[in-house]
Amino acid sequence: MNEAARKKTIDAVFELYPRSRKHIYESFDRLEDDLTRTQQMILLALSVQDDLSMSQLADRICTSNEQATRAVSQLVIKGYVNRAKNKQNRRVVNISLTDKARDYIAAAKKRAYDDSLDAVKHTSDEDMEIVRNAVEAILDVLNRTGSRTL
Repeated sequence: MNEAARKKTIDAVFELYPRSRKHIYESFDRLEDDLTRTQQMILLALSVQDDLSMSQLADRICTSNEQATRAVSQLVIKGYVNRAKNKQNRRVVNISLTDKARDYIAAAKKRAYDDSLDAVKHTSDEDMEIVRNAVEAILDVLNRTGSRTL
């Protein structure tokens, strides 16, 4: 693939990002909580892979260790996450979800699912299959290359 084609791929991701971001954040916003976007991203990241070190978590949400640490501290106070020393390396702190956080994420995802299903109710099964295959292919490439972004 030449450079122009690669740029078109990245442009497509730039177009998709605000749409998906808006949809996800709206599902959280309707829960009437007081979580920041960073805190929401932390909960989502931990819902995909629980028990991450602070460095892994910061990398996963594309922020600094300092900002992740501040957000995690507030989530601990609110009862959404736990901190625990890593058994292999006591200097490493692992972050995991509490049951309260799992319930919160389930509620946010249910709202997102309900809104999404309503939004695509007139979309054909064939078009939905195209979207699903495209998203799965993107995730597969990112996972194989070890990249968090394109």
